[in-house]
Amino acid sequence: IDTYPVVGDPRFALSVTYGALGQNDDATLPSDFILHPVYPNPFNPSTLIRYQLPQEARVTINIYDMMGRTVRTLVRSETQIAGYRQVMWNATNDLGQPVSAGMYLYVIQAGEFKDTRKMVLMK
Repeated sequence: IDTYPVVGDPRFALSVTYGALGQNDDATLPSDFILHPVYPNPFNPSTLIRYQLPQEARVTINIYDMMGRTVRTLVRSETQIAGYRQVMWNATNDLGQPVSAGMYLYVIQAGEFKDTRKMVLMK
């Protein structure tokens, strides 16, 4: 058992270090346009769509059924700055009504970049 130190006596030491800019992976910008697979997939009732933008771009994200009909527009021609982005889809159409179980396509258009992936809604 030790006595409590006298007021003003140091009890702990704080060591501070620093690194060069750009070494923090969380602070870096993506190098490519990428549309990631949704998570979870299959999903019910919602899923997360992640994408990355290496530069500012006008972004549109649409959900289509297998007949090619637009089910939902999640992002409508919105200018977004570079970075890591995500948007949630709660399996509803543009009117807010639930959609039926099945396979859907999600499509991103960001500047000249365009990509399509599949996802499955299970009920």
